[in-house]
Amino acid sequence: MHLNREHDVAIFKKLDAIADESRVDEILNRSIYTSHFHFEEHDVLRQFINALQRIENQYLESVIRLKAEQLAWEMGELLSFVGQTFWSVPAGHLTFHPDPIDPDVYDAERKQLNEKLEKAWDAYKTYRKVVNERLMV
Repeated sequence: MHLNREHDVAIFKKLDAIADESRVDEILNRSIYTSHFHFEEHDVLRQFINALQRIENQYLESVIRLKAEQLAWEMGELLSFVGQTFWSVPAGHLTFHPDPIDPDVYDAERKQLNEKLEKAWDAYKTYRKVVNERLMV
């Protein structure tokens, strides 16, 4: 059991070095939410998702592994939606730009974005909570 914990703590530290809680909070709850998302932040989330999905980064503790898989899924869904509804603007930013002519489309896509943000943030908080409880880090 001790070796499993050491392995899982090492995985957590590796993932946390890519995107710690304050960084994920800033990206999800400030940058994407306010529709002012930097390319660099997109890259951080993509790297984090990719790292969560790598076989060598799988947690041995099954509950943590499940929460990490759910987190990767929700963040992937969010980034996919961002790719559909954000446009590139000068100075390395992405900004929310669904159909500006049709206010119903705009409102529906804004609602969808907020739902995906909430799901991703909730999945992240759940993942962190389980890691803290199970690994005491």
